Amino acid sequence: MIALSPVIAHAGEGATWQALLVVAALGVLVVLALVIVGRVRMEQGDDLVLPLAGVAIASSLAPLGSVLLSDWVGWAFPAGVVALLALVAAALTPFDLAPSNPSTYGVIAVAAIAAVALYGPITLAWHPPPDFLPLADDVEVTITSPSEGADVTAGEVLVTVTISGGSVQPELLAADQVPTDPEEAGQLAVAVDGQVVTPEFAEGCTVSSPCDEVSFPVEVEPGERIIAVEYRRGDGVPMTPLVTDRVAFTAS
Repeated sequence: MIALSPVIAHAGEGATWQALLVVAALGVLVVLALVIVGRVRMEQGDDLVLPLAGVAIASSLAPLGSVLLSDWVGWAFPAGVVALLALVAAALTPFDLAPSNPSTYGVIAVAAIAAVALYGPITLAWHPPPDFLPLADDVEVTITSPSEGADVTAGEVLVTVTISGGSVQPELLAADQVPTDPEEAGQLAVAVDGQVVTPEFAEGCTVSSPCDEVSFPVEVEPGERIIAVEYRRGDGVPMTPLVTDRVAFTAS
């Protein structure tokens, strides 16, 4: 699960990528319904192009309603995947989605079962309710180097992050290894221009001896760049509210 600032895709309320998945899934379900009632033909591969292009266009509007739509990802995504597989099968194989075909009702049943069965796991993994997440009491993360607006040399850039009110270590802990205080021995998620990277701390941090300041190198290309970091519990679960920082700088 990724739960970071807008620079890095995040889970939970208002996640735009989840809203996009929901709209895409609902669009595919609508196409499936139109095929079943005979309003859309699905007999060859080319028949997929126009309906799916329409779904893609509609999905681009998803961020406008992300606060509401993202809540539906738990059931919409698995049902949409089943619908998409059925449409592809109908277009590329002799499989028929006519109302007279009993297999059509099997597709509907599988989509419904997938939505019900996977709703819980997907919700917990992608869209956990706020009261499910560990509470960030006083932990804060601050990128102290490079500084906001700095001009650095492109290539390997040393990033320094300070953690106040908490600490980090490099291992992803199992649930039974997480300290009682979720703000201790946590994880640090890092992204450069939205691309998640794995930090390799120069400090010898361990679970028993975590660090409140770490430094690590990242590779950056020339141009305007953004580094974002997020503090998470030791098992990778995000905090609520999110604990993040970011800096914009120029690499030349």
